[in-house]
Amino acid sequence: MTTFHTGTTSAQHAIRQIPIALQRDFITVVGASHMTMMERLRGQKGNKMRFINQGIRQIRRYPEASADDTTQRIFLIFTEDYERPLLDAVKDVLESRYKAKYQELDSIAHLLDFINSRIAEKREIKQLDLFAHGLVGAIEFGYELAKADSYRMRDAQARMLEPEAFDLRGKIYSYACRTGLGIDADVYVNEGEDPLYEQSLAQLIANATQTPVWAFPRRSNYDQTYGNTDDRANLESASRRVQADKRAMDRYELQLSSYQKRIAAHRLSSEDTNNQLPTETPPREPVKLATAQDELLARHAKSRDAYERTIGYPLDAEGAVRPVRAGDSPTGVPAALREYTPL
Repeated sequence: MTTFHTGTTSAQHAIRQIPIALQRDFITVVGASHMTMMERLRGQKGNKMRFINQGIRQIRRYPEASADDTTQRIFLIFTEDYERPLLDAVKDVLESRYKAKYQELDSIAHLLDFINSRIAEKREIKQLDLFAHGLVGAIEFGYELAKADSYRMRDAQARMLEPEAFDLRGKIYSYACRTGLGIDADVYVNEGEDPLYEQSLAQLIANATQTPVWAFPRRSNYDQTYGNTDDRANLESASRRVQADKRAMDRYELQLSSYQKRIAAHRLSSEDTNNQLPTETPPREPVKLATAQDELLARHAKSRDAYERTIGYPLDAEGAVRPVRAGDSPTGVPAALREYTPL
């Protein structure tokens, strides 16, 4: 559906109508993820799942998808080195649980085509979130994989993005390393040295799309995808409290059911629908031991454990426990997402 915004430019110019699409897309893009040789030998698959689990977290945080597709949640994933059972499981989680659209990508051209196709489909991107590896001047959707070159976004690809594909109040977030840095600093940016933010890939994307971009000048850190230090330390005790609450509630429901049967029989025999049992009071609902945070951590862990058993990867249907944060290097630039406004 398209409506029209009417306005005047000046007393000398006629009123003109500007078409405004009412269909809004909230899009998460997830890069491919390689495993180091040591991770493969040790069977450590958590890092390989960090982009996917962060992407699911972001999909969950978008506005709900509408039945008529006026608002869409969309999940795009670069497929290199992800096994088919994993991709199928991700697709099922997104479509069945989050009512999101799922689409696989196999080149940076596919991503650009999808974004720019919003124009012909009379849709606009309200928010675009990118989860991938990154280098200064590049978002690496296939870092250290065979298709790294064809998965890479650099300045040339950024300039192909069409501003008409984005909502006038749209936002773009890159969670790749150093998207917001314009110089090839590795460990630190010297005091007084210009980070050249205006030459960063974040600024180029902002200029091309005419949409604000938030990006890290530092490396990004996915280490809290499965929770921070306290979350991980408390997970075992949190799970115990959740299980204790479940057992207590199961006992309570059995006691309540038995009590209700006895009081019903008593009222029937006494022919008084308000009569109470003379020597018995209703069972009391147990006091919960687990906090809301305990329950959340337990749900995350239960999902990861279940998928680890079925597909061999810790897919978290709840999404990442905590968001991506700024890393430690290079120092001398902000340890946070920085906004890049279009020029």
